[in-house]
Amino acid sequence: MRKLALSIFLLSLLHGCVTPRVETIWKAQYPLPYQHKKILVVAIVPGNNDSLQEAIEKATVQELKSYGYDAVSYSNGFSVYEMSRFTQEAAYFALCEKGIDAVLTLAKVDPSLTISLKKGTRTRYPASFYYNHIWDYRNLKTAPVNKNSNSAIWECIMFDLPSLEQQSVLQVKPLSSLKKQNEATWLSRNIIVRMIAEKIISKQNVAPTGVYKGF
Repeated sequence: MRKLALSIFLLSLLHGCVTPRVETIWKAQYPLPYQHKKILVVAIVPGNNDSLQEAIEKATVQELKSYGYDAVSYSNGFSVYEMSRFTQEAAYFALCEKGIDAVLTLAKVDPSLTISLKKGTRTRYPASFYYNHIWDYRNLKTAPVNKNSNSAIWECIMFDLPSLEQQSVLQVKPLSSLKKQNEATWLSRNIIVRMIAEKIISKQNVAPTGVYKGF
């Protein structure tokens, strides 16, 4: 009996120490990693949690830059959601005018609202579904914080603006096992690492400052 109790205790302890995993829900058959010149990073956190939003965006922008990408954050003035007075087409066109050619959204959503697809299969949803799904993230910003927010899932979508098509959909189970201050760092690092592994983005060759590549 004591051995059984000890086993149950150890299993529960190990379960509590399990590190969350990033899962690839879907990715394009032929992603466009070399065509993304400037990526807009947008974190959407319910309850207007601006500090967590800014922390995630800043960490993700830094991760992307470490791989040679030019990236900017929503919190730094490139706001698609403040453009809500425009139509979707006008908002995306405005971003393109700023040189943005891809949007990476990291949204904390209720499990019932996430995209549900069988892993390893092609999506049954057309590009227009993702187009609208990302736009609807605006409603999460002002939504009240769910009492069961510990069950919320991070949903990350890479969306290509010129083609208006999704490149990948990643999801992360709740990060309740991590300290709150580490959430932004863990999320940004592991999302980008997974995208590199899936060839959604690729490390870019960037010349050192002051050095110009020959033609």
